[in-house]
Amino acid sequence: MEKISKIYKKVISGNELSTLESFDIFDAIFKDKLSLQETSAILTILSFRGETHKEILGVSKVLGKRSKKISLGKNLIDTCGTGGDNKNSFNISTATAILLSACGLNVSKHGNRSVTSKSGSIDVLEALGIKIFNKHDEIKRFFKKNKICFLFAPYFHESLKKVSETRVKLKFRTIFNLLGPLLNPSKPNFQLIGVSEKKFLKTHAFCLREMHIKEGWVVTSLNGFDELTTSSTNFIIKVKNKTVSKVISLNPEELGLKKSKEIQLKGGDAKENAFLMHRLFEGETGSIRDNVILNAAACLTISGKVKSLKEGLIIARKNIDNFNAKQKLEKLISDSKTS
Repeated sequence: MEKISKIYKKVISGNELSTLESFDIFDAIFKDKLSLQETSAILTILSFRGETHKEILGVSKVLGKRSKKISLGKNLIDTCGTGGDNKNSFNISTATAILLSACGLNVSKHGNRSVTSKSGSIDVLEALGIKIFNKHDEIKRFFKKNKICFLFAPYFHESLKKVSETRVKLKFRTIFNLLGPLLNPSKPNFQLIGVSEKKFLKTHAFCLREMHIKEGWVVTSLNGFDELTTSSTNFIIKVKNKTVSKVISLNPEELGLKKSKEIQLKGGDAKENAFLMHRLFEGETGSIRDNVILNAAACLTISGKVKSLKEGLIIARKNIDNFNAKQKLEKLISDSKTS
């Protein structure tokens, strides 16, 4: 415990931790070697000082080591964001995942229930009638039939229960709220990660670099959405073959997309968002559609399916307009009833 005590004192002093130090102290937390008060102090100081990529990476390694794993093959993509933008927007990343599957990509969507919004990824999927499986053989069977699956984070990361009481009592964002996109148990090759603050572009990009991903984009919008949006300028850092780009600005109007107002992206509870998703895939136009196809275009580019965002927009639109996405959604619902 002497080593852990030294690391604890380093945190309390406000100093940054190495990846190994972060791993060691959070490993100690999950092994019940620190008190609730000590754990609260660590989470509080890191949150208010600002977590570094090494600290985030260290915690993700601890949880990755303790999680259940699942093998779904290669060339998977995930659209999971960190959440925490408090925008109560429509479930853009979930709709994007379904659209990508209709476009022919293999999708492994990591997600959870609502934390900061009215409807989390899992909430809207259940409202749609899509079953969330919690057995490996069921997940694999569903994926084999549909080339898409939805991985419920608490099933794969049961160790997070150990810190749930502390997190609830703190009532503010902690390092654990930043980890979702870094913990997909199927280890996707491609990722679009949305973060709610510009400062997390670099932290998550550097984490992706260390995770040996083929290509991933970390994105946020000027007005704080944890995804690409047509409501403001977007910022992107691209990670490819361990190379991290500079911050890139993207104006959606330059792609021919109409600028939207934040209110036009608002969602509701899970049932309302499920209704909106049906409308989207039935061909309804507007801001929600534009935002979904923008994120889908990014994923199509990341995966190498297309060479540019403009080409990606064409493919994404086509797979809504020809009702491929509608048929995909209907099949996911139908297969949920028979599985």
